[in-house]
Amino acid sequence: MTAHAPTSRTPVDHALRLMGTHIRIVVGSPMNDDVPAPAEAAARVEALLRDYDAALSRFRPGSEMSRLNADPRVDVRASDLLCSAIEAAVAAAEQTRGLVDPTLLGHLERAGYTQTWDADRRVELREALADPHRPAAAPAHAHDGAYWRQVRVDRESGRIRRPAGLRLDTGGTGKGHAADLCAPLLRGYDAWAVDCGGDVRVGGEAGLVRDVEVEHPFTGELFDVIRVRDGAVATSGLRSRIWRREDGTIAHHLIDPATGQPAFTGLVAATAVAPTAVQAEALAKAALLSGPHGARAILSAGGGITVDEDGNVERIGRLEPPPRVTFTLNGARLS
Repeated sequence: MTAHAPTSRTPVDHALRLMGTHIRIVVGSPMNDDVPAPAEAAARVEALLRDYDAALSRFRPGSEMSRLNADPRVDVRASDLLCSAIEAAVAAAEQTRGLVDPTLLGHLERAGYTQTWDADRRVELREALADPHRPAAAPAHAHDGAYWRQVRVDRESGRIRRPAGLRLDTGGTGKGHAADLCAPLLRGYDAWAVDCGGDVRVGGEAGLVRDVEVEHPFTGELFDVIRVRDGAVATSGLRSRIWRREDGTIAHHLIDPATGQPAFTGLVAATAVAPTAVQAEALAKAALLSGPHGARAILSAGGGITVDEDGNVERIGRLEPPPRVTFTLNGARLS
């Protein structure tokens, strides 16, 4: 059998490692002749994501984000990309009432997250939860004196203003924001998806419904499916980035703004559905930080899934299973 090279209209499913996580780019068939071949569209998306990582990674000393954080001035010129990312992070803080806060970089570093994530550092989730010195489960709370309220972004003039010495981090919204920026590059295809480390943006001109599979935080197995036509799904969880500090205590990357410490809330994963990936990412993080009761309120509008420390799964909002109705008709019991 002779292998044939892909045609210009052949759909593409491309995976890579970038931004410290897995990336997947899926591009379907063109709906007209005015758009590039799927392979070219996927390459453009990858280039955008590489530029995003180069500009906004706090782990790259020469990145624009690192230069912003090192700049002692209150008012700093910034590229449209950086302005857009900071604007999205501040909007997420507003949306979540400060639970997802882009000004917690110092706390994150003190918890031990000071360099690009090394998977060899990861502690198994069950081991971490069983640690006798782990803090008791309690919902996180936004800090009333939050500095994020003092961050100002002027996209027109290309300037970012914040208190002197305040450092910013878009880790809480960056992957979702990056996925959203890819959407305009994928107009004109019947279906497409961009997955940035579990923050998935889905769309397409054909209006096809796609299955987004959800991974169980304890086993890593795919255990549930969310169906999306045009929108986003994001999962926030403890499984992939949890470690021991030098003193032996357990830490992870989701910080309680009120205490500045990693938050253990009774939930180990939360998945949210929203129109955009940055909104879904913010909702998922806020839900996890809020604990089981608070998560129900946060996820009720768009829908979502939570997994608690005992492995119990709850589908919330529009994802709740339909009620089971039982009634009697002519002496026969129907369900």
